[in-house]
Amino acid sequence: MTYSEQLLDTIQNHDFSDNRILLKKALDNDDPEILASLAENLTDLGFTDLSKEVYRFLIGQFPKEDLFKVYLAEILLNDGDEDDGLQLLYDVKPDSDAYLESLLDLADYYQSNGLIETAHQKLLEAHKLAPEEDAINFGLAELDYLSGDYSEALDLYRELAKNNKTFGEVVLSQRIAACLAKLGEYEEAAKEIKSHENDILSIDALYEAGLIMLSANDNKAAIKYLDQVIETQPDYVNAYPLLAQAYAAEDNNEEVLRTAQTGLSYNELDEVLYSLGAKAAANLNKLDEAERLLKKGLEVAPDNSDLRLQLSNLYLLQHQDEANISLFKDLDDEELEPQAHWNLAVSYQRLEDYDKAKSEFLLAYPAFQNNASFLRQMISLFYELREIPTTKELIKKYLQVQPDDLDMQDMLDELNSEE
Repeated sequence: MTYSEQLLDTIQNHDFSDNRILLKKALDNDDPEILASLAENLTDLGFTDLSKEVYRFLIGQFPKEDLFKVYLAEILLNDGDEDDGLQLLYDVKPDSDAYLESLLDLADYYQSNGLIETAHQKLLEAHKLAPEEDAINFGLAELDYLSGDYSEALDLYRELAKNNKTFGEVVLSQRIAACLAKLGEYEEAAKEIKSHENDILSIDALYEAGLIMLSANDNKAAIKYLDQVIETQPDYVNAYPLLAQAYAAEDNNEEVLRTAQTGLSYNELDEVLYSLGAKAAANLNKLDEAERLLKKGLEVAPDNSDLRLQLSNLYLLQHQDEANISLFKDLDDEELEPQAHWNLAVSYQRLEDYDKAKSEFLLAYPAFQNNASFLRQMISLFYELREIPTTKELIKKYLQVQPDDLDMQDMLDELNSEE
């Protein structure tokens, strides 16, 4: 038995007392091939301090054998000794048999440190040396994908998929679908997913499939995949708003509400779920639940104007005009959306606070001057105030939008005849 084998045996038997002694004997007595295997095994076992000593010994014995430098550099980079590791890799010359390996290690290092463009350059250089090497083409595809160059990545993934289903832990059909989706080709992405449905194995892949199907307006398929996500991992919080959207697109208010309530039990900060759940509850005439969700949502996100408008609309529906006005009391006019001004105008008119109603209608007018419903309500106020010239101008504007409204035309004729 060689000293290298004895050293590995003692390590595997958790006896570390003679490591240094056996290592020295191995370096003094064992053949280079056995030492190279020893260094590789030590690295695999996590004894990188020992394997570094072996590689340094081998580099000293065989200074032109650059592969040992590459292996030592890999360990140094993993251990955080970046300067020495990079120096070893850059010392490998283009005419070396290990040059390709050094380029791949450099690309991996730069990618892991967020230097995508530098990593891409190293892989392109490697690609020139080995254009048919799948690992290099896959690396280029991954870098293109990370950089947002989805068209280039798509071509590479498709070429790889001719002979491979997966590369490492990556399912190529899922990368292809993701690229298509990023390029806005949602229907093509959906077809890719459906044609490789058996390859969807991970929970993240199911989520991505659901997202793509939702984007492709295939709501039933989106529901199927997202339901599987939640059944597998109920606290996968990102799935709930997508699932609720899919159910909403199918007009399934019961499931929208159930999904929102369940999702909020795992993540009470999800503003989308408060909004979708409240809409569904209102559609189901569960107005108390809609109000509860919106109030809770505004507690979580007090600056969410969409939730505030939803609650305002609900208050209008229930004729809770004072509550509606109170929603906006701490906000300046410039902070309010046109819809908020319209809602306030309606409440003030109902409460017979006509000056404020008039002001709010005027603030909303630029945004809704072509909205027939808005103009009708504004006309009703100004007619009630007997501001006839303004009323007539509003009716004329309304008739441009709704020229077939004979009642409004009669009203205009009547006002003209009163002059």
